[in-house]
Amino acid sequence: MKICVVGAGAVGGLLGGLAAEAGHEVCFAGSQASMRELAARGLRLVLPGGRLRLRKVMTATSAPARWRPDLGIIALKRHQLRELAALPAAARASELLVLNAEDGRPLLGFTLLTSVMLQHGEVELASSRSALILPRHPALRELAVAWKAGGLEVAETDSPEAVAGSFFLWQLLFLPVALCHSTLNHFLAAASGREIALGVLEEGLSAFRRAGRPLKKLPFHDPQDLAQRLRRRPEEFVPAGLAPDREYNSLLQSLLRPQKTETRELNERMVRLAAETGLSARWNWRLAQKLGRVTRVGFFRGPDELRQALN
Repeated sequence: MKICVVGAGAVGGLLGGLAAEAGHEVCFAGSQASMRELAARGLRLVLPGGRLRLRKVMTATSAPARWRPDLGIIALKRHQLRELAALPAAARASELLVLNAEDGRPLLGFTLLTSVMLQHGEVELASSRSALILPRHPALRELAVAWKAGGLEVAETDSPEAVAGSFFLWQLLFLPVALCHSTLNHFLAAASGREIALGVLEEGLSAFRRAGRPLKKLPFHDPQDLAQRLRRRPEEFVPAGLAPDREYNSLLQSLLRPQKTETRELNERMVRLAAETGLSARWNWRLAQKLGRVTRVGFFRGPDELRQALN
């Protein structure tokens, strides 16, 4: 299959690299810096089971003039999706899989994984468990085999739009975790971290219930299940604080570079949704105001300091 991956970052590099290793014809489109690096040194993947290097990588600028993909994979952040009208010719496919958006068309998929772009052309899969939620579609079945071979779980769904709400609520936790330069497991190992996370999730779940918006459960990281565990069995999260963990979420990666980010936008959208349903979302509102503090002063030293700042 001929595939063009738009966005050669952490997610696009990972999925495109695994597809190319499985024998698919993959072309990457992205920033000038990433295209130069891919053309010069290829693509390197650091996987839980070992390392993978693709020495020859096709880019949108080096693709043959008449080359056209069967499938385009859009691995961009939400604020970058507005740029899709300017896709290079080699990226224009008859079918598009748009990852991690809320209203992508015609195919919408979600990534439950943590991949880190160590540098242009080098990506590490840092998740202890990684999954893709994909629409049930013939164009994706062959590709799903390649991703499964790379160690990813693949879950098919007939209603990806129903998954979008749960995925949105899970991403609300990215902000407090990133503010502490931490990972979710280490953040939840602290009592103050669990208090913040439960407050954020309960606001979101209440707003969705009040708005009459159904939530379809995620294979893991499901916000409804996580909130229930935080309420009933908080002690289960403590041991994870002692284990090595490199699952740094995408917001933290953007803050460290620094890059434009959209996660404050997600928490503020949660505040607006809650207000429309007659609810208060003080946890999400206060957290959204703390993002500026990190860019001016630095990260919080941990959940305890963040919790104190939210009073």
